[in-house]
Amino acid sequence: MNEIKQYAEQWNTSAQFFYEKKYYQWMCEKLTGFKTVMEIGCGTGYSTLALIHSGHKVVAIDKNLECIMAAKKLIADNGYTKENVIFLEGDVADAQFREQKTLSKYACDIVICWSVGTYWNKQMIQSYLPYMLEYGLNIDQIKENPESSYSELIIWDVCRISNIKGVPIHIIDRSGEIINEDTDPYYHALKDEFHFSKIVYDNHRAKSISSGGRVLSTSGKVNHEGLVDIIFISVLMK
Repeated sequence: MNEIKQYAEQWNTSAQFFYEKKYYQWMCEKLTGFKTVMEIGCGTGYSTLALIHSGHKVVAIDKNLECIMAAKKLIADNGYTKENVIFLEGDVADAQFREQKTLSKYACDIVICWSVGTYWNKQMIQSYLPYMLEYGLNIDQIKENPESSYSELIIWDVCRISNIKGVPIHIIDRSGEIINEDTDPYYHALKDEFHFSKIVYDNHRAKSISSGGRVLSTSGKVNHEGLVDIIFISVLMK
């Protein structure tokens, strides 16, 4: 099985679990008052489905074609159409995608990025290396944890997109620790860099499927447990 399809299948298992546990419903509750959502990294569509159920229209973007196809099927199987969601295949970190100005064609009230992730191999690391260096990471940081480096890059790009559009941003991250205003230098730095005026935190204790779903790593070590305790961190910047 190729890595792109494998990632889609693993993430689908984890995302379906999140959906059934109503974790996505908790995330959607943070978006009250925002009608149209631009979702960066829709995965296989369970988060998108939760957004539609909550009354949002969605512009859903993912670079993984296998994920896009699965998401389209899931949404169609639940009776929704293009009136509810527009799917776009594209990588927000890729210069060509940015230069095409694709995103400028679609209006939204908020940009979201929930639990960013991707598959990894040597070619992927090489392709993202220039973007990670441009963002400000160094070679040692990237080698030590390419997944974390990728997440930082994408979150930075999503902040840039929301800044250009002049709309708020909502980020969901997975962590082992609660984050709030007193313990978070990272998102505060993004708030200042992109001139957001306000940041709102929330945390939700949850579980995630590791073995059997999308495998989780902690400090570079793969977690082989079936269910892992995590904390979903909600960061809303306006």
